[in-house]
Amino acid sequence: MTAALLSLLLGGLGYGLVSAFVPIFNSEAFVLAAAATSVSAVWWGVVGITLGQTAGKVVIFVLARKGVHRRFIRERLPRPEGKSLPQWRQRVQSWSARLLVQLDRRWVGGLVVFVSSMTGLPPLAVVSVMAGLRRTPLAAFTVAVFIGRLVRFAALAWPVAVLAS
Repeated sequence: MTAALLSLLLGGLGYGLVSAFVPIFNSEAFVLAAAATSVSAVWWGVVGITLGQTAGKVVIFVLARKGVHRRFIRERLPRPEGKSLPQWRQRVQSWSARLLVQLDRRWVGGLVVFVSSMTGLPPLAVVSVMAGLRRTPLAAFTVAVFIGRLVRFAALAWPVAVLAS
């Protein structure tokens, strides 16, 4: 492994870890930039950012499971009367809430984590906390996040890598 490949792998790992906690660091942007600049080595960046994102989400999962969440979660204030959400947003919230309840079920919960990590609905940050609070097994959570993120990042990088070559 050359120094360039190692730096892409470790850079992706670090960026993925940071982006798991700080949403302003967009992991998809990193993947697209890596695909556009280094076509032959893009997969090292994809694997690195996938590992970093997975590690960060596992940390969030474990912190929620251990009870650290109580310091950071505040009660959500009710929406003022007269300000209802658009119908499409109500449907998305209803669908997301139904999926989050499924996290208590072993296989279905893993599938919810996989869908969230691949599509972003419901948001993976929310799913990570909720899965930690529920009975989702850590191993199932970790595997589902890793595979879902890998599929997502590879699907983003592949067309860019093909166009850039």
